[in-house]
Amino acid sequence: MKLHVFSFAQRSSYSGVLEGFFALRKRKLVDELGWALAHDGGLESDQYDRPGAVYSIVTNDDCVVAGARALSCGAAYGHWTYMLKDAADGKLEGIPDGLMDVYPTDHSAWECTRFVTDDRMAENSPYSVEAKLVVAGLCQGTHWLGATSLLSLSPRALGVLLRRFGYRVQRQANRYLCEDDQREYWAFVMGCDPAVNEKLFFTYATPTALANSSGRHNLRVQPLTRCHQERADVV
Repeated sequence: MKLHVFSFAQRSSYSGVLEGFFALRKRKLVDELGWALAHDGGLESDQYDRPGAVYSIVTNDDCVVAGARALSCGAAYGHWTYMLKDAADGKLEGIPDGLMDVYPTDHSAWECTRFVTDDRMAENSPYSVEAKLVVAGLCQGTHWLGATSLLSLSPRALGVLLRRFGYRVQRQANRYLCEDDQREYWAFVMGCDPAVNEKLFFTYATPTALANSSGRHNLRVQPLTRCHQERADVV
């Protein structure tokens, strides 16, 4: 099992890993949960897969089994900032305003989205090591870029999961019901402490996936050689 942490700028060196992540997102979010998302029939990507994005993706036997994405709340790219803020500003349909007490606009806060795990390939547990690795990778990768907190719009169980993983988590007061999957979602704020699960991170993180604060990147990456078609699950 390997953990890959990389930026959008490095995507050409992680093309197999990123494509597997896009495929996993499509199978889970579109095929299983029924989200009305644009896709090409096999892959799902959106306007937040863009310069500045950081990815934390776990592979096992050359297949993506879990992953997530993060964007700085202080960065904009054309019309778009980050999902929760764009929804609050009326740029996205389906997600209401008022889910956050304060919508941050600086680089100390990062939003995490598209957190998915494959329930056939990953450990059969909501507290799987794969899910823990994804969070640890996001925390390490964004902390190098100035993050002190991470945001997420997720089911209530995410707060329990993150606390069990050892993180400090606050759930915002308001919630909303997603019309596509009929599940309730809350906004969560998690302290970005790279010391939490640090040993686990360095056990599984690929040396070529690590980008340090100086901006140096090692791009000798082995692409995935195959991709699975099993069902996926989201945390």
